[in-house]
Amino acid sequence: MRWRRRVPEVVVVTRAGCHLCDVMVRVVSRAAGRVPVTTRDLDEELAAGRLERSEHDRWTTLVPVLLVDGRELACHRTDEATVRRALRRR
Repeated sequence: MRWRRRVPEVVVVTRAGCHLCDVMVRVVSRAAGRVPVTTRDLDEELAAGRLERSEHDRWTTLVPVLLVDGRELACHRTDEATVRRALRRR
C-alpha cells in the first residue's frame, strides 16, 4: 500500500491594491507547483467575521504573509527556494 502525503495548506494573506502581495502570490504559486495556493484578503476576512481583530491588527503591517499549514513562513517578501524548502520539509 502506498501512503499519500497530505497536501499542505498554502495561504498568502493579502490586502487589496498591495503590490508586494501580487508579487508574493506569483512567487509562491510558481514555487508551489501543483500545490494549491489560496489567498485571504485581510480586510475582507475581518469584515466577514472570519478573522479575529487581534490577527488583523498583528498582520496589518506585515502583509503579505505566507502561511504553510497555519505557520507563518514569511512576510513582505519570499523567494521560490524558501517556499520549495518549506514544502519539502513537510
